[in-house]
Amino acid sequence: MGTSLLRSVAAVVGRFRGSDIPAGSSTAITDVTRRHLFDALRDTEANWSGSLDEVTFLRGLYDLDRLESFDPRFATAEGDMHGDIKPSNIFCLDGCWTLADWGIVRRPRGQTTKVGRTGLYIGTEGFAAPELSETPHEAMASSDIHSIGRVIALALTGELPRTNLPLLPPPGPWRSIVHTTTYQDPQRRPQTVHDLLALIDREHVDYPEDPLQSAPTLLEAANNSDLTAADALLTLAGDHPQDYELHVGVLTGLAAEHAGPALRPDLLQGQNLLRALAEHVDGDDSHVVQFGDATGVVTWLHGICAYATSQSDWDLLEEAAHTMCTWDGAWDQWNAQDRIRPWLLSLKGDAAAVMASVLRDHAESAQHFSSVADDRTADPRIRQAVRESAAP
Repeated sequence: MGTSLLRSVAAVVGRFRGSDIPAGSSTAITDVTRRHLFDALRDTEANWSGSLDEVTFLRGLYDLDRLESFDPRFATAEGDMHGDIKPSNIFCLDGCWTLADWGIVRRPRGQTTKVGRTGLYIGTEGFAAPELSETPHEAMASSDIHSIGRVIALALTGELPRTNLPLLPPPGPWRSIVHTTTYQDPQRRPQTVHDLLALIDREHVDYPEDPLQSAPTLLEAANNSDLTAADALLTLAGDHPQDYELHVGVLTGLAAEHAGPALRPDLLQGQNLLRALAEHVDGDDSHVVQFGDATGVVTWLHGICAYATSQSDWDLLEEAAHTMCTWDGAWDQWNAQDRIRPWLLSLKGDAAAVMASVLRDHAESAQHFSSVADDRTADPRIRQAVRESAAP
């Protein structure tokens, strides 16, 4: 800040502060607003441009939130509007975007200090809000919001805005922002800078992509032996455990020879996926389980069980078998059971021990395989688990 400006600031502060204000006080100036300060600076023809915008500059002298505004629409001096926001009045100084030329900052009705200072029109054509050409003394913060919208439109289209003609950017969040900020009716625009920032934040929310948009492509690639795609599909399902269609309609379409190897490396991920699938056994508010879906799920889970058995992966077998029996117990699908029954008869050793334990936890499903109890080719532990399920 130059020496002449410092002298001007000192002069205007001294002019309005009064002798009854304690030295060093920065808040007890109740009869001075920014308008007086800038009138004084213009009268002395001081060069008051700098890297601080008007509000920031004045906050260094006064507590603006505690200074009364002359305009009844605003509680404090923070309510003033610029009135001529346009590209030539916007500067980047010391890395901060700053508004300059506060020469037509709005003053209260009847207090214009110079003839012609406001007149019948303020602002710059194309950027000024329409109400500034009709009743400039009724202008408010939303008038500046309109001008900001026009500056954004210019920046994104490269076209100079013309009075009373809409100028909108291409489709996207900024188009909505410009449309909202440049309504003809000032009451429909954001009313404060805080409202404008909230609008910008709202329009730039990063909405997550619908997983069903990418899932079919991943499924096709995974079924063509793309291991990376298989991993990505499992991760996608894991990130959306509540998505019925993703689990029941897509995940179960991944062939067991591809799903099994993808499930094995990360035990926790595999457990979470299979437990999420179990949670979908009753459908949800938007989906009723169809018999065909139930058959598909149980058949797919049996495939995972068979794969886990072939790899002696008892953790994966146990988790997949629990989910399989949950669905089988609820839906009793014969086509799926026709695949499971001979598999149960083939289990021996550790695999039979794991499956017998699971069957004891799922009596409703074990009862569907009652014939196994009398088949002497089955492991004794599995036969006993099935018998116990039929006990009263």
